[in-house]
Formats: sequence, C-alpha cells, structure tokens
Amino acid sequence: MNSKLAVVGSPIEHSKSPLIHAAAYAVLGKSFEYSKIRIEKNHLRQFVETLDGDWVGLSVTAPLKVEALRLAITADETAALTNAANTLLRNSDGWLAFNTDVFGIQKAISVANVSTPNLISILGSGATAISAVLAAHRSFPKAKILLAARNADAIKEVRDFGKSIGVKNIAIGSQSRALSSSDLVLSTLPAGVLDDSIQKLSNSWFKKPHGVLFDVAYQPWPSQAAQLWSRNNLQVVSGIEMLLWQALAQVRIFTEGDPNVEVFNEPAVMLAMRNALGLI
Repeated sequence: MNSKLAVVGSPIEHSKSPLIHAAAYAVLGKSFEYSKIRIEKNHLRQFVETLDGDWVGLSVTAPLKVEALRLAITADETAALTNAANTLLRNSDGWLAFNTDVFGIQKAISVANVSTPNLISILGSGATAISAVLAAHRSFPKAKILLAARNADAIKEVRDFGKSIGVKNIAIGSQSRALSSSDLVLSTLPAGVLDDSIQKLSNSWFKKPHGVLFDVAYQPWPSQAAQLWSRNNLQVVSGIEMLLWQALAQVRIFTEGDPNVEVFNEPAVMLAMRNALGLI
C-alpha cells in the first residue's frame, strides 16, 4: 500500500502542490500518494486524529499553520520562531512541525539575484508576512524593513516579531510608500487584495513602482502588480518560485526527515517539479 501525504487548508481546490510533489516522488522512485483535502479553520486536530498508520505527513496552508504548530510534539527552529508550521511529519510519538516558507522565500529571492537592498517592504500581516520578515532578515540582516497592512493590530504583532529577532530598523507605513520607495517589495497578500493600490499607483503622476517585486500570489498570473512592474521594466519574482522551493524542502522532510538534507539527484527533482507546472 502506498504511503499517504496531502496538502490541507481552505481554499485548496486550485493547489498545485499535488502536481509538484507527484513529480518529485516519481523521480525519487517513492510510492507516495499525495492528495489535497479541504480542512476548515479549527478542524485540523480533528482531522489528523482520524489518520491511520499509512500517513507520512501533511503540507499545511492557510488558515491552518498556527494550528499545525500547536498539535505538534516538537518544532524546528523556524516554525518555533514564526509560531507557524506549513509541514507536519509523523513519527512514532506524534507529529513534528516545520516551516519551509522561510526557506522558500529566501531561495526565490536568491535565485532572482536580488542585489543587497537598503529598504525592504513587506505587505500583509498574516503568517506568511511573519515568515517574510524572518526570510528578509536572514538574507539581508542590515536592511531596513517597512511593513504595510490594513489590520492595525496584526501589523503591530508583525513589527514586534521583527524586533524580537533582531531587526534594528522596522517600521509601519503605507502601501503607497512601500510600493514606490523600496528596493525589494515582498507582497504576502492574497490574489486581488493589492489591485486597488496598484491601480492608484498606475494612475499616479507623482509616484512610480520601484525595486524588485516578489508577489506570493501566483494565480492568476501575472498579477496586476506584476504587470505594472513589467511595464516599467522592473524585475518580478513569481510566488511560484516560493512554492517550488518550500515544496522541495518538504520533499526532503518527507523522504529524509530533515529539511537541510538534500535528496538524491536534487537538481533533477527540481527540474521535474518545474516541468510539472509547465515552466520548462
């Protein structure tokens, strides 16, 4: 019988995780069955308690990342720092929690050859924004960070998190400033949420898009933000890159038990994952 894996969250219908994980395990010769299951907020523990011994692990997406961490018996350093887990691995004692989103963001930025930024703006105030702050600080420890989001209480928590990990210069500002004055913009907002701000920026006589844009939302693609950046001959990094790299770390976890241990013939695994999405 095949070992079982799944991506869980809500909404989940358009998740590309089954495609890229299946491609990876085909290269590795692993008999893993990877599916997608819609699980609503506050129902993750109830779901995992029904799983039998065939289950190896779970990829976890919104809105379940905090719940995933809480039900685990232990967590890696990144999951513990961000208070969120996007990966659960089963062992004989229970569930182990990991956060591979930070790795995914770091790799997406590094592959794009983003030069050392002075100011990084992060849009959004959810779990991915927290991961983006940690990724930005780990990749560019001297950079200033500007936060922008509509939820005033949540964005203060993101700022406090940044201070707790040692970001010396982190502030809250407007989306307008973030989009027009940053060397690197990390948008963690769901698809469509940024569109009004992008339209205003597009029509502005005084402000223009600036810097490299990393847009976590990859469906539909290109996003309105990505289109505006491209029209201004500015570099854009798709959230697909984060998806691929965080998934590769999950493949390491599900097969090797460690996100830092590379799988056999990893370049071929990544090529297969990209091919599954029609990127090559």
